[in-house]
Amino acid sequence: MSFDVKSLDIERVHDAFSPAQEIRDPELFAGRQDEIKKAVTALMNKGGFLTIYGLRGVGKSSIAQQIKLIAEGDKTLPKIQGIDRLLPGRGFEFLVHYIRCDGFVKNIPDLLKRILFGDDENDSLFSHTKAGDQQMVEFKKTLEASASIGIGGGGGRSEKLYRPRVSDDLIQQFRQLLRLVRRDTQTTHNGLLILVDEFDTISDKAGFASIVKACSSEFVKFGVVGIATTVSELISDHNSIGRQLDYIKVERMQSQELHHILKKAEFKVGKAIKFSEEAAQEICSKSEGFPHFTHLLGREAMLIAFQRRSSHVTKQDIQELAQAISKGRLNTSYDEVYHSAIKQSEHREILLKLFAEVESEEIHTEGVYANAKGMGLSNPSQLMKELTAPDEGAAVLTKIRDRYYRFSDPVFKAYARMRQWKF
Repeated sequence: MSFDVKSLDIERVHDAFSPAQEIRDPELFAGRQDEIKKAVTALMNKGGFLTIYGLRGVGKSSIAQQIKLIAEGDKTLPKIQGIDRLLPGRGFEFLVHYIRCDGFVKNIPDLLKRILFGDDENDSLFSHTKAGDQQMVEFKKTLEASASIGIGGGGGRSEKLYRPRVSDDLIQQFRQLLRLVRRDTQTTHNGLLILVDEFDTISDKAGFASIVKACSSEFVKFGVVGIATTVSELISDHNSIGRQLDYIKVERMQSQELHHILKKAEFKVGKAIKFSEEAAQEICSKSEGFPHFTHLLGREAMLIAFQRRSSHVTKQDIQELAQAISKGRLNTSYDEVYHSAIKQSEHREILLKLFAEVESEEIHTEGVYANAKGMGLSNPSQLMKELTAPDEGAAVLTKIRDRYYRFSDPVFKAYARMRQWKF
């Protein structure tokens, strides 16, 4: 379907990009063929444990959403990518129980509560059984009687009536529920995938590997998605899971993959607006491998073209847009983070900028401090608390080990490089 720019609905432009949330529509999902191949292979591994990890902002949750669709039997993306021959003949038939963690999920008992009972944003595992509400009531009574897990509280919040723990009795009760789900869904599904997003936000993960080992089967699979640079950083006791582990490390996107995002957007608007080759290259270069920036810059540039009724986005459009971002004139969450990090301190901005200019993910302080002193900072180390402590600033930097730091959000690091000096 094609459109003329004069008759194009602005809603189509907004729908063509997704800078603020994960990609759910396989028609808009770009690149990541290797990761999707690995995911398909992992879904074939009965009882395997799927782990998706990488830096913040590289698109892990979008990949997880596509895996969910494929596991449920949707072949759209594999067909688009030309890898549908890797699927079982009739496709997968998993029941996928997708859970997203947040600040209320502080430990594994909290996570189990979220999986079992759900909340306003997440379904209950009991919703997949035939007598869900009644079975949930009975299950809660059993757990309360054995004091295996705190049941009280709303929205996933745990009442600390007793110390939360992952007991053998709790695991057995959970396994019994999984058998019940299998019994009630086996005519329509041949597997259950419990997929936990933002797993890294759980501060105490003790006991999770035990649950995976005890409850995985030819019917039940577990998967987690989270920010980490290694599997061990995400799951400290991953070695105990052993051969069950299927991991997908998500790197920054290649330039051609970012370019594909723009091509998908052009298709979404019926090619009423296209990116010139120079404009596309400029966007991909400034994105630094992060799809968030490609979606953000692409959307804003296409809106500029839409407003002037032009069928093309030019390199000049992107340069002007980048200038607006650098001056903080484009409303993004990162501008607020930038101001929160430096506040009214010129020296703090110098230090932040110097850290952002270092290409490597892990940043040694020696070179940064030397450059900072050359710019007039007598003791730059004294400013580190204000950039790393949540109660003092925006916590934009995280200490890895002695004298080594990295940005808490590497997308913000790219923004800080792009951002014009405030002082």
